[in-house]
Amino acid sequence: MPPLSSIFKIMYNKRMSENDKIDELSEQVLKDATNFQARRELVIALMEKGYNEEALKHLYILLKTFPEDSRLHYNAGIVLENLKKLDKAIISYKNALKLQPEEADFLYNLGYAYLQTGELDMALPYFKKVLELEPNDANSYFNMGYIFSKKQEHELAYKCLQKAFMLNNSDHLACFYLAFESSQLGDDAAAVRLYEKVLEMCPDYSWAYFNLAAIYFKNGDKAKAFNYLEKTLEFNPKDNDAALIFAKLLAQNSQLQEASELLENALKNNPYDGNLHYTLAKIYQEAGNIELYAMHLQEAVKNPDNLPFDVKYAEKELRKIN
Repeated sequence: MPPLSSIFKIMYNKRMSENDKIDELSEQVLKDATNFQARRELVIALMEKGYNEEALKHLYILLKTFPEDSRLHYNAGIVLENLKKLDKAIISYKNALKLQPEEADFLYNLGYAYLQTGELDMALPYFKKVLELEPNDANSYFNMGYIFSKKQEHELAYKCLQKAFMLNNSDHLACFYLAFESSQLGDDAAAVRLYEKVLEMCPDYSWAYFNLAAIYFKNGDKAKAFNYLEKTLEFNPKDNDAALIFAKLLAQNSQLQEASELLENALKNNPYDGNLHYTLAKIYQEAGNIELYAMHLQEAVKNPDNLPFDVKYAEKELRKIN
């Protein structure tokens, strides 16, 4: 293995050569605006480096001369998507598809752009069309499974995600959603096995720990629920849901000090979370600390946005103390 200094030198030289290429192509285009080959190469170089605004300018220049070039429309869509201009990206992908309606990449990207805008029913047909052209496209199966999951169509979601994971068994997200759908269909044992497989692939994936905790809690195994909630918060200290459930479990087990310490720590990351304040207030009330009970109840009233009930009930409770 070469020394680190040599590796850094190679990486530095590579970055320099990429920038040199952009500078060289830019100079060629500046000298001759009709050097379209150089401009095309410049667009790709800019896209690869993430210079999306600059790439888009050159793409629009090229499209004025080559409006029938589907790949230019497609690349414009990619750049616009990178710039979070999804409505315009959708138009560009549609323009590309008008010219090449059977191009799988164009279909996939249009479906994914719709997926990002939340237009699930618009996205779905494009992934189906991709699969007609490329029957083993794992990403399309995954996206369809995700859409069906969001639409609460769990059997369809399960079938799509099962296919996605079969085609790509290293995809921890496909495995995670397949586990979720297994649980939704009542097979908690399969869900546990799949969540554990997720954690083999991605040991710091906090949502897998959280969902395992939820399954064990639902089935009455509080000890395992505790363990998985601890792991959830280890990898994601800002997970309010995990902190709340864990604190409630601790309180039910008469571990009021541990429960209050957990929520006090959670509030360091989420100081304006009314639900955290309210839950902590009730724990202090149970512990007999009326001063802290009142203080956190007051904070809950000040931050009502995520309270699971109408704030007037907390206000009424606060008035009783005063």
